[in-house]
Amino acid sequence: MWLVYKKELLEILRDKKTLIFSILLPTIIFPVLFFGIGKFTQSKTEEAETKELKVAFVNAAAFEGLSTLFTAEKHFKKVEISSSDYKEEILEDNVDFIIEVPEGTTLPSDSRKQEVINLYYKGSSKLDNISSKRVKDIIEAYNNTERLALGARFNLSTDNIKAFNKPIAVENQNFASERERMGEFAGPLIAYILIALAVSGAMYPALELGVGEKERGTLETLLLTPMTKGKIVMAKFGVIFTASFFTVIVTLLSYFIWTYIFTMGGKMGGLDFLSNISGLDLLLVAVLLVPLTSIFASIMLSASIYAKNMKEAQAYMSPIFMLGFMPVIVAFVPGMELNVKTAMIPITNVALAMKDLVKGTVDYGMIMVLLASTVVIAGALLYFTTQFFKKEKVLFRS
Repeated sequence: MWLVYKKELLEILRDKKTLIFSILLPTIIFPVLFFGIGKFTQSKTEEAETKELKVAFVNAAAFEGLSTLFTAEKHFKKVEISSSDYKEEILEDNVDFIIEVPEGTTLPSDSRKQEVINLYYKGSSKLDNISSKRVKDIIEAYNNTERLALGARFNLSTDNIKAFNKPIAVENQNFASERERMGEFAGPLIAYILIALAVSGAMYPALELGVGEKERGTLETLLLTPMTKGKIVMAKFGVIFTASFFTVIVTLLSYFIWTYIFTMGGKMGGLDFLSNISGLDLLLVAVLLVPLTSIFASIMLSASIYAKNMKEAQAYMSPIFMLGFMPVIVAFVPGMELNVKTAMIPITNVALAMKDLVKGTVDYGMIMVLLASTVVIAGALLYFTTQFFKKEKVLFRS
């Protein structure tokens, strides 16, 4: 059996397609794309935050000091517009924002009522929203000045003004740790990535070791050896499991390395809470992946063995991918927790357990329960695959 395992593993390593999809893509290309897009997005955001904005004012004299606030700030340029067609001026990029104070409007501190100004701009993207927020922040600063002036007209103190503006202020006293708060979202996301890697890492070896051998005509030669079909299946299963698990581990290591490179020193940039995860929790994440990877290795090997050709086998892989991803999405649902019931749901239980491990709120007793249920399912599927392989009408479908 070990000779077949070694032989199949060497064939997989020689296959360029498997190396590209199982090693090169997840370890080099995807991380570079992931961090490259992240860096590009960050640079674009910073550019929007420091971009010089052209602002035009109409009847600004009615609100004394408003235009001065803008000219006093960095990255704002006061411009004049020659047309009353505000839409055309903005669309032709003559101006970014037009602030219009309607005729007859006076300062709220004089009129003692709420006044309205019109803000014209084009906001079709997230970057446009960043720019508009910069403008609105300055208008809000002017609002604060007017609140104080209005309060003085009514003989109100600063505390009185605060009370009118927000009668009751809430001071949050959240006892949840940063790890718990961040882990609520990051936990399912990490589980999704790990399970996706486990599924994709098993697919290409399964295709090569099943239907691939059928098409190459080497399956018959293998069946003529004195080795039992059960041992042949175990050898093929072992290679698929090794390739899948290796893909997950190597990809994780590559992401840590690329994180260190792109962040110039290893700061995780919002994922610092991961450093609080204990070695035991990391070990349990790896342990949870073992029976889960076994499940997908068995399913994909069965599908590959059953398929008549590579095209048919690839058609079977899409539903298997969905089978792997859909249950993970349940872990994103608010209120979903690992308990006796959810510990019995395949794949979902592993995703929920990983979320709890990342959050630091895991019930280790539940881990044992879900491991037991997952191991039973993995064993049953491997047994099914072994029996499936023994049927000649499956091996030699035409």
